[in-house]
Amino acid sequence: NQYTKLLRGVYDLRESPWLSAAVYTQTTDVEYEGNGLLTYDREVVKMPVAKVAAANRGQFPPMPKMVTLAPSAQKDAVLWRYTTEKPGDGWSGPSFDAGSWKEGPAGFGTRGTPGAVVRTEWKPPDIWLRRELTLPDSKPANLHLFVHHDEDAEVYLNGVLAAKMSGYTSDYEDVEVSPEATAAAKPGKNLIAVHCHQTAGGQYIDVGIVTFGPPSK
Repeated sequence: NQYTKLLRGVYDLRESPWLSAAVYTQTTDVEYEGNGLLTYDREVVKMPVAKVAAANRGQFPPMPKMVTLAPSAQKDAVLWRYTTEKPGDGWSGPSFDAGSWKEGPAGFGTRGTPGAVVRTEWKPPDIWLRRELTLPDSKPANLHLFVHHDEDAEVYLNGVLAAKMSGYTSDYEDVEVSPEATAAAKPGKNLIAVHCHQTAGGQYIDVGIVTFGPPSK
């Protein structure tokens, strides 16, 4: 899905007078990167060949409709509890008492970070975040995070790891929620908790939750 999304962006740029070519360099995994089309030993083709070939030709399925279940800072000044001091065990779970944490609107980071919507300044290396959200009455399915992280981040839903992301992004991206965290989600009140660690340069963290439905007509 990420590869198709990448190629969709390339084809959107096709008419740009500044684009000469686009190259996906990682045919196979290498010793330090696992983003190839094949494994390091070239024994396993990791992605559906027909879908990859279609994307390479600019043949894409209809765009699914993204539905926001819990907004990000792109549209709303969502309030979170946060701390820059390492919390105790169980900090990501619903039963943890975060009443002593500060409260502030997302996103959190330093101004000038690409793609960031900074409403609360965050400068130390680490930040921990918590907030309650309400999911629809029907059983949540096809959950994705809508996240912008700089740098490493881990997100929990009701205390269960939903996704772990390394490196940084320069804009918001959708990331699939793990099956275990999807199973832990329930209609009504839920808790989302985040830890982000930054080492150098700009920094930013913000997370929403979305799902995808049939393409818009």
